[in-house]
Formats: sequence, C-alpha cells, structure tokens
Amino acid sequence: MANAPPSFFASSLPARRLPRTFCATVSPPSQRPPPQRRASLGMSTIKEGLSSLVEVVVEVPKWSFVKRSQNGIIDFVSPLPCLFNYGSVPIIPAPDGDPLDAIILGKRLPLGHQGIVRVKGIIKFTDAGLVDNKLICTQRKPGNCSGDSGPEISEDLSVFDLLVLHSFFNVYAVGKNWLNIVQGKQNGPTSYGGYEIYK
Repeated sequence: MANAPPSFFASSLPARRLPRTFCATVSPPSQRPPPQRRASLGMSTIKEGLSSLVEVVVEVPKWSFVKRSQNGIIDFVSPLPCLFNYGSVPIIPAPDGDPLDAIILGKRLPLGHQGIVRVKGIIKFTDAGLVDNKLICTQRKPGNCSGDSGPEISEDLSVFDLLVLHSFFNVYAVGKNWLNIVQGKQNGPTSYGGYEIYK
C-alpha cells in the first residue's frame, strides 16, 4: 500500500508495465448479493475486499473541463481537462455528507452514466480540513476466457495510471486550495496524501 512521496516514481517503480487485463470468475447472480447491497456496507468492507463492486454515477466525463455540483449547477470550470471519469457512489456518504467520490479509469463515459465498477484502491485527500477520499475504480465488461462460461475482464492498474493519478492530484490540491479561499470555504488544509491500492 503506497503513499507516494515525490521520489516514489524515480526510485521504486518496476521497469516493466503492469498487465492491463485479467480474467476472473464471476459467481452466478443467485449466489452473490447485489452490488448495491454490498456497497452500502461502507468503506471498511471495501478496504477489506468484501465489497469490490460499487455503482457509480458519472458527474465529470473524461476530458471534460466542467465540474458540476450534485444538483447539476456548474461548480467550476477547470483550465485543464479531467484525465479520467469522475463521479460518486450515491449510496455511500462521505464525511462531508455528499456521496463518496469515485474515479473511473478507462474509456470516456457520458455525463449521467450509471454503472457497476470495480474498486482498486483509494486516493487520500483532505478538502478544507475534511476527509474527502476518492475511490479508484476500473470499468468491467464481459469477456471470453477458455473454460469459463461467465468470465469478467476488468482493467488493471498500470504504472502509467498511478503516475497520472499522483501527478493530477498534486496539482488538483493546489488549485482546490485556491478555489476554497476564493469561495470562503478554507476552514482547514486542502492536501493530497497519496494513494492506497487494495489487494
């Protein structure tokens, strides 16, 4: 599990790229609880690997410049595009009372898209003194693995994905800090505390 100091990528990364996909057996629907129920168990079960699937609603599509609030009103327009899909898990509340934030890696998804994704880890973030962590998720799709009638192929995290996340949130923390000052929301520090990848 890694908190990423500035020298992390210079000294600790393996030379090879991590695999992009893997095949995993998915139990028949009758033998597993629905993702909504599992997600509602909360962050502790996600971290323990007991609830790896959550339902996320996309609020900021990949490459979008516009960040909207929960009611659809434009919160701010970024000078740089978002490098991934950004959304929230409606049934898991964050400490600030809003739904838990989630990052969805992979292809661009449309605004308002709602679907089940796989949790791979978490971004540790503090916003104006409040814990504002964000799930790191990957998209899922049916696949064809030999000898498996109902497989699932899920994007795995690559070294490049982690580098992008680490770089983005270092910059994002600075920008969000200034935005909080302008909006009068600076009741505490705004900072990025690295990431944690779940086994």
